[in-house]
Amino acid sequence: MKKHKKIIIILELLITTCLISGCYDTYPIEELGVLLGVGYDIEFGDKVIYVDPAEIPIIGEGIIASNTYIGKGHTVFELVENRMTKMPSRFSLGTELVSIISEERARFGIEDLIDSILRDPNAGLKSLIAVNKGRCVDYYTVHNKSEETNSDILYNVIRLAHLSNFFTKDVSVDNIIRIYYQEGRKICLPYIELISEKPQITGLALFSHNKMAHKVPIKEAKLLNLLRNYDGKGYLYLSADEDQEFFDIEEFENYKNIISNNPLKYIDFNGNSSRKVKVSMEEGRLKYDIIVDISGVMLINTLVEQKLDKNTVGLIEKAFTKKMEKQLSEEVSKVQKVYKEDFLDITQYAVAKYGRQSVYSSDEYFENSIINVKVNFKIESVGRNSEN
Repeated sequence: MKKHKKIIIILELLITTCLISGCYDTYPIEELGVLLGVGYDIEFGDKVIYVDPAEIPIIGEGIIASNTYIGKGHTVFELVENRMTKMPSRFSLGTELVSIISEERARFGIEDLIDSILRDPNAGLKSLIAVNKGRCVDYYTVHNKSEETNSDILYNVIRLAHLSNFFTKDVSVDNIIRIYYQEGRKICLPYIELISEKPQITGLALFSHNKMAHKVPIKEAKLLNLLRNYDGKGYLYLSADEDQEFFDIEEFENYKNIISNNPLKYIDFNGNSSRKVKVSMEEGRLKYDIIVDISGVMLINTLVEQKLDKNTVGLIEKAFTKKMEKQLSEEVSKVQKVYKEDFLDITQYAVAKYGRQSVYSSDEYFENSIINVKVNFKIESVGRNSEN
């Protein structure tokens, strides 16, 4: 009897819970559209008009296709409302794979975008985000021959960026929002262009507070990534026609190739990077010591024609170290003297050590700070087909 009473009570609780919570103001799943990707664009005229395309898949047996719907308005949600009048189904927020911001929109400002995403509990925080050249709609409507939607392609380009040029893995919307609200930090996003009708990462977009301030090319982006990221992967090289100055020639048994100026004589390297930062005060100025650790494997060696024993590998590591320390120090100097803002992501350490809302988080203190770069370079393997 007691057992039956317990079952009845449990059933009553379940039924009551279902009745109270209900499914009011919701839609059957078959009536919902899946939002794959969104764009944030802008048009300038008598009034500023925000233009946001959204890609929705066409679901059917054997069909891989999508439609792109464009909303226009003077506010973010006016354009959302405008876009909804064109869509055949209500879409479900939070399913976005990717969000892209046009360079024009990024330079105009993204404060309202961040605020709208933060306040809306249904907004997707895990979508990947990047800045694009030109109109966002072009990236969602360009013809592609693959069995993927354009959102899928954009998502994979951004997702796999960390495998080269030392980009960070975490370029999700929620991480960007955290950086935006953390004192002493700046937003840096991958910059994408359409090249031969295919999206390609061509650099970094650097933000000053809520506006894009600079676009740097991929070669410089690699150096900035090494200086600011903890989890990068990428490729580096030493070449006879570029890097003779970094070798201690007299230390090598055979240095003919090193001084040959032959572009076929080089060393290719693939590795992982990590970064540590130490901060202190020196004569009233902030002093930062950036330690960049790079370790990996040798992929090609047509440069050094002698046995790759421990001593020879050490000489190659020394040359790589000299090259990287010079390039990274020059990049630090450029950031301080030209950009004059902390795109190295190191001011956060001064804030952590000396307190929030202090002068130490200012651009002026960063510009006048002492910044030293030390590189620890390690070749863990010289690869296969070696005499070793």
